[in-house]
Amino acid sequence: MSAEVETPLVEDSEWTPLFEVEDEAEELASMLGRQPVFDNLTNRELRRIERIVHRRRFSTGEAVIQAWVPRSGLFVVESGTVNVVRQLPSGENVTVGSLGEGELLGEFAILDDSPRSTSIVAAEPSNMIGFFRPDLMDLIETDPTLGFKVLHRVSQIMAGRLNEVIESLRKVRTALA
Repeated sequence: MSAEVETPLVEDSEWTPLFEVEDEAEELASMLGRQPVFDNLTNRELRRIERIVHRRRFSTGEAVIQAWVPRSGLFVVESGTVNVVRQLPSGENVTVGSLGEGELLGEFAILDDSPRSTSIVAAEPSNMIGFFRPDLMDLIETDPTLGFKVLHRVSQIMAGRLNEVIESLRKVRTALA
């Protein structure tokens, strides 16, 4: 009967980061699949998307999107909270809303580069995932089916938000009548 030889776990600082990157990639693909903008994609498609998105951490008070500055991409709040801030004619900044984990912002910028009327500011340290128009255009060129799926999903989200605004305006009109 031979003794079973246990292979020792290599604890080498040179190799550890490689395994961490693999775990991070698995985590990113899984997290992307839970986001409304990417929730209709297959695992293979999510792997493709994870190679072109950009992750960034924003400090409290740091602008993710600045009003009146053209932007070319959308963001998903990976963690943290961001405030939607509008500047009044008096110069006073007013928070008109907050967005948290999993919420999408800046989706109009994926379609056009006109300036936005509100700023998005980190209310606390926040991790954001950015997906930008040049990356979408490259994706449409290299993988039209996947590019269309992403663009279609963004359009569905925007249509849903537009319907919510229309319904809110209808309620206000009814209340004022």
